[in-house]
Amino acid sequence: MMRRRCLWIGLIVAIGSVASSCARSEPQTDAARRARGRELIERMGTHLASAKSVAVTTREIGERTEADGSVSLVTLTRDTVIQRPDRLYFKTTGDRNNEGWYDGTALTLVIHADRVFGQARMPETLDGLFEAVHDRYGIHTPLGDFLRSSPAKALLPDTTSGGWLAREMIDGLAVDHLSYKDPQVSWDLWLLSRGQPLPKRLVVEYVDDPRQRKLEVLFNSWNLAPETQDDRFLPSVPADYEAIPIVQGASAMKNRPPEDARTMVVGGTIYWYSSGTYYTRAISGGAVAYQVVPPPAGR
Repeated sequence: MMRRRCLWIGLIVAIGSVASSCARSEPQTDAARRARGRELIERMGTHLASAKSVAVTTREIGERTEADGSVSLVTLTRDTVIQRPDRLYFKTTGDRNNEGWYDGTALTLVIHADRVFGQARMPETLDGLFEAVHDRYGIHTPLGDFLRSSPAKALLPDTTSGGWLAREMIDGLAVDHLSYKDPQVSWDLWLLSRGQPLPKRLVVEYVDDPRQRKLEVLFNSWNLAPETQDDRFLPSVPADYEAIPIVQGASAMKNRPPEDARTMVVGGTIYWYSSGTYYTRAISGGAVAYQVVPPPAGR
């Protein structure tokens, strides 16, 4: 009896020691939390960058401010495939039914709901693509930061502060919650604590963008060795879709034609005309908008 009691006491002490050890392993100071956060992101980045091809499915919920000041939610599912160093394909369903291809020289974006597509020359690498899409067109690509050649460098510039926050659970899985702030953006990332060090959830709040307020990304599945064919990255645009420009900057687009505008087709381009003003469609911020243009030739 005494021996059994001693065994129980020993077991309780051992469990207490393990719990105490686990508690001590959590960062207790700001410096330790910064170091732990960087360690986890660098581990994740090395793991992702080592994969020649990556396929990931995400569910995204974005808050946008419309021209009239109202806030709308855009919810979509995105399937993305990359092949390093210069191939990408994506498809979105939900509130936006879009497809995109990048073949190392150009980006082709198809917006199926409006039966239009746009093309633009791009740099020769995925890193250059993500930079150009943001700098030229003002489109945030938070998923792109995880698909660069160095995710840690993209996510943690010198201006970023923050680090490890807590150990939590998502869908029954243990995750490490990291939290960061930058002059233009604040973001929280949840990384799987066991197994492959992959992202599970991302929440981004934009400080400097009057249109995009907040974005939540749920990473539903990762495949770091997908089977991909070269033709996956070649544009496939329906023959009857209209080609429209992808416009640079955020100049677009409060210029929606009046309801009484009449339409005309000149040289394969659809124009709207009202009170001496001509409008055409353009792609701005990944969606179709309108721009005021000079009269078509002969008008």
